Formats: sequence, structure tokens, C-alpha cells
Amino acid sequence: MAYLGKDATEEWNMIHKPGTVEKNAQHLKMMGKIGAGGAPAGGAAAAPVSDGMPPDEVAKHNTKTDAWIILHGEALDVTKWIPIHPGGEQAIMAYLGKDATEEWVMIHKPGTVEKNMQHLKKMGKVSGAVAAAAPAAAADDSPPPPDGDGGVPGFIGAVWFLLKNVMLMVMRTVFFTGNLKFSLDNNRNGTMRSAVFLITFTIVHALGNFVDMLGGPAELNGEGYLFDRIHWTGAFGYVKDFPFSVVEEYLALALLLHVTVALKRSYDITIGYTIATGRWNMLLSGLVILTFLIKHLQDFRFYPYYDYVELKAPPMLVNVKGVLSGHIFTDPDGELVKARDLYSREVALFKDLNTVLVYSICLALFVTHLCLGWKKLVPADAMQIPRDHQNMVIYMGWAAALAIAGMYGSVPWYVYFAKPEVVEHIKD
Repeated sequence: MAYLGKDATEEWNMIHKPGTVEKNAQHLKMMGKIGAGGAPAGGAAAAPVSDGMPPDEVAKHNTKTDAWIILHGEALDVTKWIPIHPGGEQAIMAYLGKDATEEWVMIHKPGTVEKNMQHLKKMGKVSGAVAAAAPAAAADDSPPPPDGDGGVPGFIGAVWFLLKNVMLMVMRTVFFTGNLKFSLDNNRNGTMRSAVFLITFTIVHALGNFVDMLGGPAELNGEGYLFDRIHWTGAFGYVKDFPFSVVEEYLALALLLHVTVALKRSYDITIGYTIATGRWNMLLSGLVILTFLIKHLQDFRFYPYYDYVELKAPPMLVNVKGVLSGHIFTDPDGELVKARDLYSREVALFKDLNTVLVYSICLALFVTHLCLGWKKLVPADAMQIPRDHQNMVIYMGWAAALAIAGMYGSVPWYVYFAKPEVVEHIKD
């Protein structure tokens, strides 16, 4: 309010990042240039172009093989960009031959056009369209993925860049994504880094569940004891008998970030589309998965009536020497300890066919959500997967998703059909 009717350029430049005007153009209206004023930061005031090609000419180029859009008063040929657009082909196809400026500034970071000029072609100004200065690249922006194979060809290259960049994303953590700055924004970093961490944990967890199924009650209860015995790491070890470990705390933070940023992005970007466009697929499947996750945690992690058993735990968290003999979470020579009887709880749940069916249906939705998200994640700038490897990495991720489905899905059905083993309980 202090600058209404005045030149706010100097104060604006001190406070706001370049590109703020462009990112919020849907809430602003450009009224024209002023004869004198400060230098623009990240974008100048816009005015309609008085000369150039007519919009009708752009409208003629509205097919996948001849695709133009209007952006900031200029016609862009996006034909080569459609197949590799990180947001999918449909997001561009909906605006072929039209002015996509308003939608563009809501979704893309400043500098996106400049970063991808090798796949775009400027065709000239469009009369009557609103022009705008090219926005400066955001300070936290990632460079586009390298063209070619990154110097490592074939399947080996795809595996190398997948493992390398997943590891980098996990190590960068969910704390420095740029989403939380006294407020929440819809920066994709939040969903991407949290997704990579959650996928990594899911693979490890699914493999652990599958090993437990093969190893029997002792291995399943031993894995539960592994997580119980590291509760001391929760709250950085400052709270005695803290009920959660640092692993669970970080998982909760990653999930919270993933859900909140996904909801924010859906509200900002998806809310204006109909369900038939497919733009709601990630949101709807994600909400179902979140609901199921709450049920799953209530079924196991927060179930309050566990019986207890004795088992021999390895000195360390896992028994490395016992891997080949099927003793990963137990050790025949280890110390006798008291542990929750997760096995009997699992039998009680999965001997009910309705519960097995609910878990199976939700697992199918989870894998669908994972595959849809992975296809969007791999081409993203932050992943830095060379373009020639992107399709291979997408297929590898889908194969991993099917493996996860197989490992998770086999457990409830195995328990449903198998004869329960006898487990001896001890007093709590």
C-alpha cells in the first residue's frame, strides 16, 4: 500500500527475485509503459504488439507435426519440443495455435524458453498479443538435461545416470528444495526430491517385506525389532524413549513435503481442468494412496495391542554374514531380545479376503501413480538424465515399479493361502 501510485522499482528489486512478475501474471494486469522509471528486474511492463503476423496465421499451425503457440507476444514453433516436454504432450497440444502465455507463466520457471531454444524456433511477433521482456532465469533453476548420451552410451549409460542422479537427489535432501520461505510455493523441487527419496525407501521396504515372507515369522519380527531398536535416534537423541526413529521422522517430513507441494501445484495448475483431460490423475491417485497409507499405518505401525516374542537379534542392525542362510534380521548366535509379534498381526489381517483385496487394489493404484510420476520426473531438469537415455530410464523405472508390485502384492496373498506357523508369546 505504501507505493500505490508511485514508482516501486527500487524497493521491488531489493525484495523480490527476478521473474516474480511473470510468475504472478495471472493476478496482475499490465497497463503500459511509463515515460520514466527504474530499470526492470526480471521482466518489464508489457503492452500489445502493434505490428507483426495476425493471430489467424498462428491458428493455422495447430497439429502435432506443425505446432505453434503464442508466448509473450511472439509465435514459437514447438513441434520439436512436444515429444520431450517434461509435462507431457497434452499440456502443449491444448494450446496449439493459441496464446499460451497465461498458462505458461503459472507453470514454468523464468528462463525456460531460453534454456530450451535448441528445441524451439521463434517465428516472429504477433499483432495484438501482449509482449513481455524475456524473464531472467531463476536463481535456483537447474540447467536442462544434456543432449546425447552424456558420453556413456547404451544400457550401461542409462543405469549409470539413473543411479548417479538418484543418489544426488537423495543426498540433497528435502530440506533445501526452495519451497518453504515463510510461505509455501509450488516449486517442483519439493515433489521431485521427496519422490526420489520415497521411491528409494519403498524399494528397500518392499525387498525387506519379501525377504521376511521367505524367512518366516522370526525374520519378520526381527525387521520390526530393527526399527524399534533405533528409536533412540529420534529427536536427535535428546528425548529418552522417543517413540520414533530419525528414519521415521525423515520419512514423515518427506511425505509431508510431497503431499503439501503436490496439493499446492494441483490447486495452482490443475484445478481449472476437467477430469477428462487426465490432468487430475496424479492428484486423485495420490489422495487414494494417502488414505490407504493412513490405514496401513494404523494396521501395523500404530496398532496398540501387539503380543511379544523372543528372538535372537544380530549385534548390528542386520546380520551380514547370515544373508545367504536366510538370517538377515536374526542371528542364531545373537542376544535374546523381546520384540513385537508382527507376524501374528499380519496373519490376523490377511486371513480376511476383503482386507487382501483392498490392499491389492490400493497397490495397483500406487504402482500406477508411481509410473505416471516417474514418466514426468525423468525428463525434469533436476534429474539431469541425458536425453538419449531418458526413454530407457523411464522403462527401467517402470520395471522397478512392477517388481515393487510383485514383492508387496505377494505378501498378503501368500499369508491368505498359507498355513499359519505357531508362534510362542511371552508376557509384555
